[in-house]
Amino acid sequence: MFLNCGKPLSSTDDTNTKCLHGESSNNRKKSAVILSRFRDTMTFDRIALAPSLFRFVEDCGRLQTRQILKLSKSTVFNIIRTFKKTNSAENKQRSGWPRIFSELEERCIVRQTHINPKTRAVKSTLKCKSRFRKSVNPETVRNVFKKHKYFGRVPRRKPYISKTNRKARLAFAKTYVKQSTEFWKNVIFVDESKYNIFGSDGKQKVWHTPNTALHIKNLRPTVKYGGANQLVWDCMASSGVGNLDFIDGTMNKYVYLDILKRNLKQSVSNLGISRHFKFYQENDPKHTADICKLWVLYHCPGVIKTTAQSPDINPIEHVWDYLQQKINEHNVSNKQELRKHLIEEWAKIRGSFCAKLIKSMSSQLREVVKCKGGPTRY
Repeated sequence: MFLNCGKPLSSTDDTNTKCLHGESSNNRKKSAVILSRFRDTMTFDRIALAPSLFRFVEDCGRLQTRQILKLSKSTVFNIIRTFKKTNSAENKQRSGWPRIFSELEERCIVRQTHINPKTRAVKSTLKCKSRFRKSVNPETVRNVFKKHKYFGRVPRRKPYISKTNRKARLAFAKTYVKQSTEFWKNVIFVDESKYNIFGSDGKQKVWHTPNTALHIKNLRPTVKYGGANQLVWDCMASSGVGNLDFIDGTMNKYVYLDILKRNLKQSVSNLGISRHFKFYQENDPKHTADICKLWVLYHCPGVIKTTAQSPDINPIEHVWDYLQQKINEHNVSNKQELRKHLIEEWAKIRGSFCAKLIKSMSSQLREVVKCKGGPTRY
């Protein structure tokens, strides 16, 4: 059909279009004028034009038709010939390049990737050569993966969780998943974290223009033996954060016990937690040492027995991440500056931020149940 570039066709245009189908020689000139006007104001469509063009050629001839439409002789001829044979001017569907792998072979390739997602396309290509006797490019195998909705992505980094710990995590989540927010408001969470002077141990990204990669501001400074860092202990609850304690030297059960004696009760008092609070710590060997367990037993009204390899169900981990982001905003060059900025940024953390994290405990535990004790998105 002709597609109108402006206003829709009027009834007059519709009447004039019918003249194209007339066989009377008296209307040839009028039909030619109408067809010419359509050519100037419409977009040519060979499929819808074919019936009118076929009848118009019978009246006016191919020469006049191609002059009016400004089409080549072969174009007019091909449209008429196709319409005579098939009663349609639509192009035949191309078969395309023949497929290399059959459906069965593609399913076999995808099945191997489903079993082992870390399989490389090059290795799959070699298997195809030995199994199907077909020598193909690795890109062909990648196209098979994409066809079946398998896309190459960088795997997410998550702590390893053994089968035993998965069962323990699942049991822990099922025990506490139905606890209300009021229950978690009376829990104090404790943990340790390390902060580096020269930034995170992980990957970093900078944005720079071409040929400026070696500018000082675009470099990531490194020092021999990894540089200095600061180990920090802290606690938090729904009402806010507790004391911040710096740890020098090696962290062991005796150092950990001294930290608890200096900070735990004072933090509980400052945070306004009920005296029937519950103590929540990770299942680290230093935390579960006999002398530490004995002290906690006599000085904490309640203790929540957590499972190993479970940082995703300890909300204080999110506080550490938030603090790391704030520290990265400062240009720290030595340990004294690092401690100074840690204290300043720690004091700025609001109670509303902590309350939001505590409120998400139920969601985190539901996620653990959903993942059957495995890694979660938290």
